[in-house]
Amino acid sequence: MLSINKDELIQKFKLKDWDYVFKATYEITDYILIQNFRILDNDIRQDMVQECCENLYKKILQNKVKEDSNLFSFIWQNSTFRILEILRKEKKRKSIAFFVSYDNMIDKMVGEEDINEKIY
Repeated sequence: MLSINKDELIQKFKLKDWDYVFKATYEITDYILIQNFRILDNDIRQDMVQECCENLYKKILQNKVKEDSNLFSFIWQNSTFRILEILRKEKKRKSIAFFVSYDNMIDKMVGEEDINEKIY
């Protein structure tokens, strides 16, 4: 369960207390990963949370985050979108990348050379 006060989050954002804002972003994103996406592997979650925090940081630098808006909702939507994008890219990468066992490939190639040598 999240224990983030939305008004305090906005106040800390206005005061530029980035430590608090990014800790809140970490909590929100971690919660989304566990509850909505059922990602329980801690290392994977850490990587995705880091990616979401970096994305939020870039948006802050680009002035895309409004101080008067519902910051909690913005972080929730931004993190959810980034998570979906990461999962989509990972799925696409796995479907494209064909992993070959080099041991089997070498055995097969050596076996084919032996056959070809015997034929000629």
